[in-house]
Amino acid sequence: MKKRIIYLFLACAYAACGWNCTGGSCQDRPSDTITVACYYFPGYHTRDSSELRYSLQHSNDWSEWELVKEAKPRFEGHRQPYVPVWGYEDEKDPAVMAKKIRAAATHGVDAFIFDWYWYEGGPFLNRCLDEGFLGAPNTDSLKFALMWACHDWSDRFPATAGRKKTPMYSASVDSAGFETMGDVLVRDYFTRPNYWKIDGKPFFSIYNVPAFVQGLGSLAAARRAMERLDAKAMRAGLEGVHWNLLAFGTPVLPGEQVATDQAELQRRLGGQLVHFVCLGDPYYAARPGN
Repeated sequence: MKKRIIYLFLACAYAACGWNCTGGSCQDRPSDTITVACYYFPGYHTRDSSELRYSLQHSNDWSEWELVKEAKPRFEGHRQPYVPVWGYEDEKDPAVMAKKIRAAATHGVDAFIFDWYWYEGGPFLNRCLDEGFLGAPNTDSLKFALMWACHDWSDRFPATAGRKKTPMYSASVDSAGFETMGDVLVRDYFTRPNYWKIDGKPFFSIYNVPAFVQGLGSLAAARRAMERLDAKAMRAGLEGVHWNLLAFGTPVLPGEQVATDQAELQRRLGGQLVHFVCLGDPYYAARPGN
C-alpha cells in the first residue's frame, strides 16, 4: 500500500486518499487519488434559552452573524459590513445546509470536517451538524468528519483589543469523560454511511494534542484511551479509527500549548495511523510515522 500524505492548505482544506462525492451519493475511488476536505466552523446558527451555555453568553436568536452585521469601517475605503450573497442564513436549517452541500459537492469538495466541541460532559455548537447537515435531504452527497476542538472556550465575542477574555468552559476531558464522548462519537457519527472513512476507519482529528494528553493524565493513559475508542469502533463493525493529531508550531488560540517533542508524541500515540499537521507555518505537510 502506498504511503499517504496529507496536506493542509491555509487551515481550510485537506487532501487525502479516500472518497469522491460529486452530485449523488459518495462513491469509492482508487487509493492514489485525492480527496478534498474543508474545515467547517459551525458558529452561524441561532441559539435560544434552552441551550444554557449559549444563554449565559448571548440573548436568544444570537449567532456570529451579529458580529459580521455590526462590523464598522475603520479607515477610508474599508468595506464593512460585508453582506453574504445568500444572506445571513441559519445553518441549523436543513434547507440552508442543503444549498451548502450542493455547492461544495459540485465544485470539487468531497467532505466537511466539522469543528466539534465537548464541554461539561456534552456537545456544544452541534446544531449545525446534527440538525442542519445531517437533516439535509442531500446529506449523502457529501462526506463529513469531526475535528474535536479541545481548547478552552472563553467569552471573546466580540474580541476587543486590551479586553481580558473570560474563561467559560474547560476542554479538559478525563478518562471517564473520554469514554462517554467516545460512545457518542461511535453511535451518532462514525457509523453513519457518509462519515468519511479511510481504509474502513473513520477519520477523527484531535485539535490540541497536549490538552488531550493533559486531560487524560499522561501519554500512556492517552494511548490507552485511543485504543479503547479503536475497540469501540471495531465492535460497531468498523476497522478502528483513523487518527489525525494536530501538533502546533505556533499557538493559535488563547491557552493552547506547543508540543515540545512531536517525535515522542507520534511514537507513543500513533505510529503510522497518526498524521501530524504542524500549524503556524505558511505551508504544511504531514506524513505517516515510520
